[in-house]
Amino acid sequence: MAISERTLVERVNRFLKSLEARGVEPGRWESYCVTRALQALADRDIVAGEAFIDFAKMPPELRSSDTLPDFSPSHPPTLLSELAGELMRIKMRLS
Repeated sequence: MAISERTLVERVNRFLKSLEARGVEPGRWESYCVTRALQALADRDIVAGEAFIDFAKMPPELRSSDTLPDFSPSHPPTLLSELAGELMRIKMRLS
């Protein structure tokens, strides 16, 4: 069963807050996955958004190009503040 938009917003927010609490910026993988989750949320594709936030949490030893074939290791990471700002913009549009 799919989650709600609100639940997805909360999951993305919790993930970003967990990075902030650890004092780290997202790596390329996390940044890419959260960006894709945010795009899906903006498009109201909650199923895809949920999948991407789950991928963002995936331990490094389980990550592969088979999981995300369009991920490029040269993808520049997005700053935590930029991801949080985008989440806030999306939340305002969804309200």
